[in-house]
Amino acid sequence: MIKEHKRISKADMLIYRALKKAVADDKLRIYLDYGKINRPGSPVYDPWETLLPILIPVMVGLILILSVGVMFGLLFIIAMILVYSTYFKKKLYRRLIERTKNYITYDFENCNSLWNFGGIVFVNAENKKLGCVSPDGDWKDFVVLNFSEYMTENKEEKNNETDPAT
Repeated sequence: MIKEHKRISKADMLIYRALKKAVADDKLRIYLDYGKINRPGSPVYDPWETLLPILIPVMVGLILILSVGVMFGLLFIIAMILVYSTYFKKKLYRRLIERTKNYITYDFENCNSLWNFGGIVFVNAENKKLGCVSPDGDWKDFVVLNFSEYMTENKEEKNNETDPAT
């Protein structure tokens, strides 16, 4: 079965280009609903990243329970769960945000599929009251309303970039 690709209009590509520029300039922030986006079926879900930080301490704790003693093994498991919840969880969330940004800015189709999956919020960095929540909100309208200046390239900006005198 051959997968058909939808034709992307020029307007959609301009809007998507504006989204990428706004993300690159840190004008558009991406927030996640971790419970919704970090689950099976999500394009950015990594099961090993979710499973290993808990599985390894539990397995080591069980080995310690059998070899050293119950109390020592349980204390090890409790200590590692505390370390996970204070340190590793934040690190994993940052990796998930970065992976999501890369996925969204890689391709228009990726952006649409992840938006339709849900669990993402686009927020204007300059005015945090302005946001758009997936999948109900229209990210294209949000980008046009907030970042329309990124949809066109000024000739003056191009000249300034190529002119070494300025």
